[in-house]
Amino acid sequence: MKYYFTTILLLALTSCTSQKSNSIDYPYLKNSKKGVNEHGIEYSNIFSNLEDVENPNTKKWFAIQDSLVHDYYSSNLIQEYKESLDYINNTTNPDYYWLKNSDNAYYYWADNDSTQVLYSRSKLTNELKAIYSATYDNTVHFYKPNKEGTKFILFISDDNADYLRVMDVNTQEVLFETSKAMNTQQVSYAVWANEKQIVFTGWPNPDNSKNSYLALGDISTGSIRKILTGDQLPGHNEEHFIRPNINYNSDILQALMISGSESYKGYNTSLKTIDKNPKWEQVMSEKDSVLYYPNERNGNMYFLRYKNGKKTLVKTTVDKISKPEEDIILFEPNQDYLITSYAVSMDNVYVITSKYGIEHKLYAIDKSNNIQLLKLDYPITGLRFYTIDTWLSTVTLLQSSWKENYVFIDLDDSLNVKINEEVTRNTPLEFKNIKTEIVEVNSFDETKVPMTIIKPMDYDKDKPKKAIITAYGAYGIPIEPYYSSAILDFVRKGNVFAIAHVRGGSEKGLSWYTDAIKTNKYRSWKDLLACSQFLKNSSYAAPDRLGIYFSSAGGITAGMAINENPQMFKAAVGEVPLLNPLRLSYQKNYNASDNDYEFGTASTLEGLKSLLALDPVYNLKPKEKYPNTLIINGALDELIPTYDAGKYIAFLQNHSIKNGRIYLLDMIKDKGHVLDTDTAIEKALFFFNNEL
Repeated sequence: MKYYFTTILLLALTSCTSQKSNSIDYPYLKNSKKGVNEHGIEYSNIFSNLEDVENPNTKKWFAIQDSLVHDYYSSNLIQEYKESLDYINNTTNPDYYWLKNSDNAYYYWADNDSTQVLYSRSKLTNELKAIYSATYDNTVHFYKPNKEGTKFILFISDDNADYLRVMDVNTQEVLFETSKAMNTQQVSYAVWANEKQIVFTGWPNPDNSKNSYLALGDISTGSIRKILTGDQLPGHNEEHFIRPNINYNSDILQALMISGSESYKGYNTSLKTIDKNPKWEQVMSEKDSVLYYPNERNGNMYFLRYKNGKKTLVKTTVDKISKPEEDIILFEPNQDYLITSYAVSMDNVYVITSKYGIEHKLYAIDKSNNIQLLKLDYPITGLRFYTIDTWLSTVTLLQSSWKENYVFIDLDDSLNVKINEEVTRNTPLEFKNIKTEIVEVNSFDETKVPMTIIKPMDYDKDKPKKAIITAYGAYGIPIEPYYSSAILDFVRKGNVFAIAHVRGGSEKGLSWYTDAIKTNKYRSWKDLLACSQFLKNSSYAAPDRLGIYFSSAGGITAGMAINENPQMFKAAVGEVPLLNPLRLSYQKNYNASDNDYEFGTASTLEGLKSLLALDPVYNLKPKEKYPNTLIINGALDELIPTYDAGKYIAFLQNHSIKNGRIYLLDMIKDKGHVLDTDTAIEKALFFFNNEL
């Protein structure tokens, strides 16, 4: 990743002074508190001046942050640290990922220096052919080949504009592009209706996703026509995001939208009518508890439905989706292993279950509904479906692990299991002496919280070294096993990395999520504090050598844990963290449907009280000594405003007199909410190595 640091002398801002801390001159920023009175509650919006991003003083302050972080990296020789990691990374296979199949071809996405390249091959024995290249200024969010393998759709972000492009596999000719017809409108997910047409989601305002619709794009003519708008759907509101879904062995086009936390509302029409005026029929509502996108095969519908509070795999027909009492139950979870996902191939249905989102099992169900547990020669962790469809006889799965590089598994309908050696990545020998364990920690209310601990096999508790803990705890998203050479390089040097699976995720099912939203959000950070204390009590972390790493909505969990017990952590690193959710609704592309359910809304008294209680910036205290802190943000973040982290760092810097701590904001100029993950983790661990 390229970084463009502005060369600026550390001159004081207009009417500002400078403060000294650990040999760093922090720019003092006047705290322009803006009083707010809502629902009879008065509170201060601290550093409200940073919300005016076009103000010259605001721009100067952010520019000085660039200079500070640049000096920190330079003086501490980050390049030497990166070179040691490059050696580790270069010992693995080429970074192939994002595999997809069609009837006649296989597709691989691969990293090539600073370029991402999409390859295709007609058979596994043929050579790969490059069919598209993307740079970091030209990001591809997804691609989708057609069933015949002759064309593919790309969803591209380029210069802050999102658009869809259809290309020919053989010639690489651009056949269709939405930007030429959509003007300033926004587009998103797309599916193939047939060889000549695609269906995609659009919405009129590029600054938010309200009032979404489905549009039909004609590849031969370049024309675009809306085929479904919200006003055609009973009970639809502007916050619901409409997404198309097609099962390729049927003529059904579905319009799906989330209603509530997980369940879908769904409408069907015939693909045969989309050239005219399609008639939409509602086939499912939120009360039907239909989870994920239903799959259709030979007239049967397969999907997950909540039964007795747990996700259960069922089979039914379109006309019986709203009759759960007539479901054919294909698979029920047991107490320990919950259903993570399912997939439907030409002949079988596959189910993945997991314990705490970590340990997985894989089952196959044939057309006679017989269930078979599939065995591999090694423990299964972090398993997920990668390439599967109802018209394919083969399945590709991806297994990720805390300590082993990514393994791609091919599975045919005869249930023969084979590791795809070509794209599976080697694990460096340097990481072989690493082990993982799962412990259960008693939280403040005696709830048992699972925690994964990654450590050297010969870890000596009598000589504890550095330890880092991470947690998320939001949106029902579990932290599943993932491979990181940077983390493993940190562990192999005698240190510990721990993952706290706190409430707010879904590691233990739906209630594990819903028990930690809105006014109950405190359970997430109290679980994190309990796990952190366990690391110290069990000698996994030296008394003053525990760091905390967090990202996105995990900023609330970690930020409030730090606020409640700043002495628990010596250093903290946040990657695009949410730290000021109280002000989130004021940004132009605010996603109310997700965030209001998760955190509460300031439009109600109860919601405002919830936001005030869980907002890390609002709950900062002037006299506290907060840990060494690095925040890594994308200046183009479309989900969390740049001033969010700015307020947090400004507060710490303003109150840093004589505390000897490091407080830095690394604002990446050309990135949004998604950063170069490897680089971000490398920077984080570099900071921890220096400050723990």
